[in-house]
Amino acid sequence: DRHPSTLRSINNLGLLLQGKGGLDGAEALLREALEARRETLGDRHHLTLASINNLGSLLQDQGDLDGAGALSREALEGHRETLGDRHPNTLISIDNLGMLLKAKGDLDGAEALFREALEAR
Repeated sequence: DRHPSTLRSINNLGLLLQGKGGLDGAEALLREALEARRETLGDRHHLTLASINNLGSLLQDQGDLDGAGALSREALEGHRETLGDRHPNTLISIDNLGMLLKAKGDLDGAEALFREALEAR
């Protein structure tokens, strides 16, 4: 079922499992929600971008920083393209990517993003 309410429930259950530490189960659900949202809503829909961000966050929690980075960059690019540089969702994506870069040891890259987000607020 690809109904938006079903996809929201799949996504929410994935986030709940992630919060409880069930990362493997959460990953399967978040991937399912993302794939279905890409197919039904397109890559730049705000719910698809939220799913991209959610899966990126989970991958970061799992230690897959490269996978998380690709998704975080995709989410940021999509938010910039559809909402502009100062929209709250764009700023969240900037912060998320900044935290990821910090975790990877790219402190200069992280600082640039954190400064961008601060200046936009």
